[in-house]
Amino acid sequence: MAKRLLGLVVSLALVAVLAAGCKSSSTTAAGGGVSATSAASASAAPTSCPSEASGFAKTKFVAHTALGFGAFHRYIYKPYRAGTFRHGAHGRLAAFIKAGLAALFVKREIRLAFAAAQNSPALCKVVVSPMRTVSETVQAAVSNLKHGDASGIGAVESAISQVESQASSQGAKIVENASAPLS
Repeated sequence: MAKRLLGLVVSLALVAVLAAGCKSSSTTAAGGGVSATSAASASAAPTSCPSEASGFAKTKFVAHTALGFGAFHRYIYKPYRAGTFRHGAHGRLAAFIKAGLAALFVKREIRLAFAAAQNSPALCKVVVSPMRTVSETVQAAVSNLKHGDASGIGAVESAISQVESQASSQGAKIVENASAPLS
């Protein structure tokens, strides 16, 4: 009985955290000058690239993508490949909680990286479109996971690989931080 109550409390806390993470914000993203709402609306409309970079845009892009992609691989992709999300697997509840928190962190880091890429002339032309794809596939994977379908995780991995290759072609090699904190 105590385990069920604990599981219920943890599940409700996870839902509350996920719901709080879905709120839109209009604060600027890491000093990049692009607001979160404009970054979200930029995914619907084509953007014009700046003529010169603003405030370490490439560095910010690399830092945010490395943290986000590293958290995705550590807390979502590796447990998925190991079968930890399957029914009856040892540590399944903990893996779901970590994956839920990691998904919020990944979404935040992708949003910040997207804003930084839009402030760099080199990255804007090459990386913004694949970053939109990553954002859309993460959103779709989260929706599928809510219904018990984990097939979208492979699509996110593929989209991440595309962003990494495009960024490295522009001199922004992404080295994932596998020990990314979730806070």
